[in-house]
Amino acid sequence: MDRSPVIGFIGLGRMGGPMAGNLLTAGHPFVVYDIDRSKCEPLAARGAQIAESPAAVAAASDVSLSIIMNDAVLRQVALGESGIVHGARPGHLYCDLSTVSPAASAEVGAALSASGIDYLRGRVAGSIGLAEAGELTIFASGSPADFDRAEPVLAALGKRILYVGRDEVAAYLKLVHSTIVGVYAALMGEALTLGEKGGVDFEQMLDILNDGPLGSVQLALKTPMLKKRDFDSPPSDIDTAAKDLDIVLSAARDQRIPMPLTSAVRQLMTQRQAGGSGKQDIWSILETFEDMAALAEAPTTGAQR
Repeated sequence: MDRSPVIGFIGLGRMGGPMAGNLLTAGHPFVVYDIDRSKCEPLAARGAQIAESPAAVAAASDVSLSIIMNDAVLRQVALGESGIVHGARPGHLYCDLSTVSPAASAEVGAALSASGIDYLRGRVAGSIGLAEAGELTIFASGSPADFDRAEPVLAALGKRILYVGRDEVAAYLKLVHSTIVGVYAALMGEALTLGEKGGVDFEQMLDILNDGPLGSVQLALKTPMLKKRDFDSPPSDIDTAAKDLDIVLSAARDQRIPMPLTSAVRQLMTQRQAGGSGKQDIWSILETFEDMAALAEAPTTGAQR
């Protein structure tokens, strides 16, 4: 009887922690690593092995996954002195799930391939709540054979697991997602400010938008937060969204793609960061538009008759 593959997981942040927990719940033999060892301990209490480095994760596993912050961390995890490239056996499959640049991903892929290590570019669409529930959408690019090998593992993390093409296709698709998330939040902030300035009841405006043809899953998700003005401790903050748009704009420059709307939204995010609001929800950008429109008073509530 074939043994179950050992799964490694690197990066136990806000998304990675619950994702790793779901893999452990699925019954996979499991090894984890995070630079903050305390994040590994709850999983170790449930039977996971704690590794001392990404290289040790790769050495102890057949398939390893990571979800980390940026290009620099990806290079360190994959190619650094204690990186996967120094621990993995030939034939090991490494699947990175992070939002990183296509250029950095391609660099890692080339280096791993030269060492006989398989590399799948996986990307995640969904919130922390969906990560906790194991209902993310995950799309991946690379070798079809590598995707087939990873798919049963990824199925523990999401309700939809999609193969989207070879090489860096998944990286670009994730940047499409990041662009829409950032620009949509800014568009809604600008539009809602127009309504407020014109005297429209703020809560009723949101309800009508949600009930009509302009409603969206994202708007419905954010409406309770907008009504309460509860922008602290968000699932996705301005700093992270700004980092993602930096990657978008860098990739656009590489491909000679003008992105004037995205560039303007990135500058608005800089304004939020400069004012100390980088850890607030991305939809707090509404307040920047309100400030520019001199809306000093709280939004109106309760439609006047």
